[in-house]
Amino acid sequence: MSRKSKAEKGYCPSLAWFARQTDPFQTPELILRRLKSETSESKFLEWKQTPPIGSNVTLRTKYRVVKAIVSFANTEGGFVVFGIGNKGEWIGFTRSELQQTDAAALAELINGCISPEITGINYAQLKDGERIFPILHVPPSGRLPHVTTKDIQEKLPDGQHVFHLNKHAVYCRYTAKSDLATPSQYERIISFRTEYLRAEMLRRVKEIELPSFQPNPKSGGASSHTILRVSYGSKDPSLPAVRITRNPSEATGLIVQEELSGAIFEEINNVVNANNLLANNRPEFVMGEEIYYRIYAERQHVLITSASRDLLVGASTRKFYGPALYWVLRLAPSEIVQLMENVLQKEKSIHNRFVCRLAVLIGPRVASWLKDRLDRQWAKHPQPPEHYFAYKKMLAKRGRVDPRLVALQIGINSDIELPAEGKTVSSGKLLESSQLVGVSLSKACLAVFNGDKSQRSLCRFLDVMTYGAEFAEREEAVSSVLETKKE
Repeated sequence: MSRKSKAEKGYCPSLAWFARQTDPFQTPELILRRLKSETSESKFLEWKQTPPIGSNVTLRTKYRVVKAIVSFANTEGGFVVFGIGNKGEWIGFTRSELQQTDAAALAELINGCISPEITGINYAQLKDGERIFPILHVPPSGRLPHVTTKDIQEKLPDGQHVFHLNKHAVYCRYTAKSDLATPSQYERIISFRTEYLRAEMLRRVKEIELPSFQPNPKSGGASSHTILRVSYGSKDPSLPAVRITRNPSEATGLIVQEELSGAIFEEINNVVNANNLLANNRPEFVMGEEIYYRIYAERQHVLITSASRDLLVGASTRKFYGPALYWVLRLAPSEIVQLMENVLQKEKSIHNRFVCRLAVLIGPRVASWLKDRLDRQWAKHPQPPEHYFAYKKMLAKRGRVDPRLVALQIGINSDIELPAEGKTVSSGKLLESSQLVGVSLSKACLAVFNGDKSQRSLCRFLDVMTYGAEFAEREEAVSSVLETKKE
């Protein structure tokens, strides 16, 4: 006798399992059995007595549904079942009672209140006997956090106002209720976004099929008289050679081309925006150092606003000691002065080295201002910090070599190892090749993102080599601000 299947034995997966599925309504009898076996609302289940859409549906009910859906998406998924009484009894509706219930209107209601939109919401009307039960299912989202974009409030008969939905809120699901995210939920969301970003940053491969190889009849069967040009996209000698030809009849095989998805650049800006929301719009970078380096690797694609610029400048110059000059170049002269003063407030912080380099790069007048300030602070101090002595060495070489070499305290023949390129290059060669240093900077930032923290100092070095020369144009304006502050 054959064994009975789990379904035949009455086995039914947990509601948590169903909540995680892309479409649990593919087995309507099974999901209905599971839902009917639940004795109360839970982390994965919310009950509503009225239909989701209709003239008798209150504002409170509509937006409590939205709140539940958002919280399910931001947590582990879940279901909203309509037609359930106050004590959990399955009442349901007739077909005529659901005439105004429209799946498209439901989706519009939900996604009209949040950003980004929730995709993958499932809607079904399941029958139990003669009664119909509308059910909304949302799986755990891959695009969290979903944040509300509207304040929904209602004036009660007694004149009081009650909020059904708060703008800029992140709701999550806890036991049987939906509420604002806690610090631990924020930590979970940040961790998820970090891993999601890693996956999104992978290169995708496109295959372009070319016509099959056909021997040229005029050449005696084989293409023995064809002039071959062999190109290698890699130093790996085991890879096949590629024939470059204008003659379609001589083409064969596949060309595999790697390119970055354009959506990646949107994702970079989504991360910056999500950080602002998670930090309650405070200029605090909460995504972590690795994500900061990933953003800097794609710095040219970041949408620069005053808020994002200040956030990223602050993260790099006061928190991580990371590459920052691309952002600083977007600051006004007064903001550059304020940045230097803010960093210098922490007297022995390692970030003061950044200010020393910046002053040298901008020009002699700003460098002299910083010298006077540091001398007043440290010249007679028994134990000055290391950056004070390093800055004196920088000034001793000022005017004789490129300011970038002065700021980095290296010579023109210093050897610089570029792990991503697999070679060592002299600093003089790097000064001549802005493209090489810019690409190497991005690759080094990616290496840090992937866990190689030893390349953080290389990132700071290449940052100076890439953007340091552009600061000389700002000397006059920055010096004028400093003169005004003296007055």
